[in-house]
Amino acid sequence: MKKIIILLLLFVGVSAIGQQMGFNYVEITAEENAEKAIAELFDSYMEGKDRKSGNIFLERLRHGGENGRTHRIVWIWELDNGGFVEEPGENESKAFWRGLRTLVDSWGEARAGRILNVRFGDEEKNSSIHIWDIKASDEEAFIAAQNTLVEEASSAFEDRLVGFGTYDVNTPNGATHWFLVSGEDINDHLSLYNALRKEHENAFSKYFKNRGEVEYAQDFMVKRIKTY
Repeated sequence: MKKIIILLLLFVGVSAIGQQMGFNYVEITAEENAEKAIAELFDSYMEGKDRKSGNIFLERLRHGGENGRTHRIVWIWELDNGGFVEEPGENESKAFWRGLRTLVDSWGEARAGRILNVRFGDEEKNSSIHIWDIKASDEEAFIAAQNTLVEEASSAFEDRLVGFGTYDVNTPNGATHWFLVSGEDINDHLSLYNALRKEHENAFSKYFKNRGEVEYAQDFMVKRIKTY
């Protein structure tokens, strides 16, 4: 919970002073039954290390994962202020990546971009994340519509992560942007969509009307396993 609070305060600060956050992720295909060992390797490497800003996430790919990819490693940071407060020694870093390579069958796509809008929730409760890759014609309209929807349908979005941002490096299927929402599990996500259509119909309709032209490229789900 402490990490969630710290991350929440970080993003509140970003919103208040206009600091730009970036992200970078790489998809992997883990060796069979290697998830626990990968998590333990990250635990050991990250122990006692403070980052200048942002976080590192280990996520399991669920619905919509492609080409046999099983997991993602995600980095987020304040632009021009990333990395560790004290960089690990060269030998320690080499040992970590060498150990990780023994647990990874193959490496997949790596993508990077920016986080334009985010509202954090309870990561421990809502560790399942649904992500849509889209072509959005108007960033400002999308952000305004998203914020209005979350506010007007606040009971549906309680404790949920909601975010929107760009793809700037290696865009997937021509997508320019992404947006996401978190939940407890697949049933909780489906219940959210059902509630938005039935209990918050006016707010949901306004959201689609006001967010600008959007073309969907793909969608998928991840399960947040570790946060550093």
